[in-house]
Amino acid sequence: MRGLLTRDERAVIAFLAVATAVGAIVLGLRKVDPALVPDLVTSAATATSGELLGGIGQAVQSGDVTGPIDVNEATVDELTALPGIGPAKAAAIVGYREQHGRFASLDALLDVRGIGPATLARLRPMATLGDTRAPTEDQAREER
Repeated sequence: MRGLLTRDERAVIAFLAVATAVGAIVLGLRKVDPALVPDLVTSAATATSGELLGGIGQAVQSGDVTGPIDVNEATVDELTALPGIGPAKAAAIVGYREQHGRFASLDALLDVRGIGPATLARLRPMATLGDTRAPTEDQAREER
């Protein structure tokens, strides 16, 4: 079969196979629990942009988030504006930060109890680390 199809044709066939497999999984999930997979066609036709974006869109539309939130500086109240972060997780982030220092990367949030890959993926677009470099001597003096 390798000699019969071009590289691009093989790529298209692979894409279609993957798309078919994903479609079968979605249909299977819909049969198990329809709430797991909303009807995307109906949802997209009637949804606002905020609804399509999920928690991030809702937070932006409601005014909860005006820009990226610096997880190295934010208070518990500020962190709760991030999607998937309630008061308990926000307190855990602040507690971890106080005990271990600034986060060097957003992936380091996975070390905080209660934050897993799904939560990190939801908050990543609205989170920032600010300046992760160590303070200069002048900055350290000013903080004292």
